[in-house]
Amino acid sequence: MKLNMITATSVAVLFSASIYAAAPVEEAGSSSKAVAVTSTASSLSLEQRIERLERMLQARNQVQLDLQNQVEDMSNSMSTLVGQLEQSNYQIEQMIERQREIYQEMDRRFAQVQSSPVTAKSTTDSAAPTAAGEDQAYDAAVALVMQDKDYDAAIPAFQGFIADYPKSNYAPNAHYWLGQLQYTRGQRDAASEQFNKVVNDYPQSNKVAESLLKLGIIAQFQNNNEEAKSLFARVVKEHPNSAAAGLAQNRLAQF
Repeated sequence: MKLNMITATSVAVLFSASIYAAAPVEEAGSSSKAVAVTSTASSLSLEQRIERLERMLQARNQVQLDLQNQVEDMSNSMSTLVGQLEQSNYQIEQMIERQREIYQEMDRRFAQVQSSPVTAKSTTDSAAPTAAGEDQAYDAAVALVMQDKDYDAAIPAFQGFIADYPKSNYAPNAHYWLGQLQYTRGQRDAASEQFNKVVNDYPQSNKVAESLLKLGIIAQFQNNNEEAKSLFARVVKEHPNSAAAGLAQNRLAQF
């Protein structure tokens, strides 16, 4: 009985030793696997960081490219706005000039009426209706511009006046107005024809300086800068005291 107990005890001790001996081997294996997993995780994390840095670099480059494009667009927009502002300022100046011209014509007309005796008969009976028709036709064409702002209707009105009254004292003004209207409609070749008509056929007209200025602007639009400079210089030289001379000088300063 005592032998059996000793044997049982020995078996239990051996069994116990076997269990405890196996444990370190199992833990060592687990530790190796953990190191391998950690090493792999560390490698993947580094690659991910590199990829993330590359993506950030690409994003930064894209942002810089977008900013550069925006700056270029803004620069182009500013150039366009400056051109539009210059054109608007010029159109405003022209409107003021046209108003002044209309008042001058009205004053001149009024002075002519006042200086003519009521009983005087300086024209024949057949000529009087013609003069009245000439004045009425010219006034109607001008009114389409100044009062009605109906520029489409004003163009044929001035064309009709020039055809009906080619020898009229208002002919240079009519050619100038017609050129102005065609110019604002973008019909630059037709406008040039009218302005040249004023310059060449009516050299004493007060519209010559403005017509030369317009011819220079049209030449500038057509990239004929040498001709434009020549025309602007001519305005300054031949009409130094005119409003057109100041505008021509500003144009010359831009070259």
